Amino acid sequence: MKRIFRTLFPVIFLALITACAGNGQEPALMEQEGAGFSQNLEMSDETSAKSVRSLPAPATVSGENLQTQQDIPVVDPKIIREGGVSFETSDLKQTRTLLDTLVTRYEAYLANDDQYKFDDRIEQRLVIRVPADNFDSLVHELEGSVERFDSRTISARDVTEEFMDVSLRIRIKKETEQRYRDILTKAETVRDILEVERYIGRIRSEIESLEGRLNYLQNRISFSTLTVTFYQLKPESVGLSSRFTVALNNGWNNFMLFLLGMVSLWPFLVAGLILLFILLVLAGRRKSKIQQ
Repeated sequence: MKRIFRTLFPVIFLALITACAGNGQEPALMEQEGAGFSQNLEMSDETSAKSVRSLPAPATVSGENLQTQQDIPVVDPKIIREGGVSFETSDLKQTRTLLDTLVTRYEAYLANDDQYKFDDRIEQRLVIRVPADNFDSLVHELEGSVERFDSRTISARDVTEEFMDVSLRIRIKKETEQRYRDILTKAETVRDILEVERYIGRIRSEIESLEGRLNYLQNRISFSTLTVTFYQLKPESVGLSSRFTVALNNGWNNFMLFLLGMVSLWPFLVAGLILLFILLVLAGRRKSKIQQ
């Protein structure tokens, strides 16, 4: 038994020493590995930083280069100008002749020509479409020929954004239409042909609608609108005798209106008469009882 113990004791002792040595070396190995990993990270960060520094800086783009690259179109402002004037004149024919002369001189045309007759005056209203470049000159010359305006309004509306938007939409839809036409040339079946033609018809309808809107804007921009209203008082509305006659007529008309109003209230009048009759009968009976 002692021999066995003496034989196994050195073996067990050596095993314990080896185990302790292994446990002591493991943290050291872990520390070495951690240090190596952090070193690799630092190296990778430095490498990345160097690589970022080595990249060329983006070139600054000047205003001219940016405009050339993007091909931005320069568009003049699209302005719709409108105006309206109203004034009294002593001679309708003379004023009309003056306006016809201005229309011819400034290459304008009449869009509307209306005349109205009221109780106290005769009024004419002209809608003049004049080229935008001549609008100010026409208004200035008209102001020099009129003593006093009852009203005068001039307005300007900027439609540049809408004009550009409609133009761009037309261009895009035309490009889409052309692509569909290219597809139509390659269609093989009747079903494909009908389908593509349906899309082309829808796009063509949208294009025509947008072109109509664009033409309308272009017309309003190219030709400004001026509405001129002038009137002449009737001679009979100025004299004293005519005023007296008008007053008599107005009084008679008001009296007739009063009678018509009373007639329209006939149910209330009948009810009032019946009530008055009943009250009178009751009052007569009361008097007779008192006398008895």
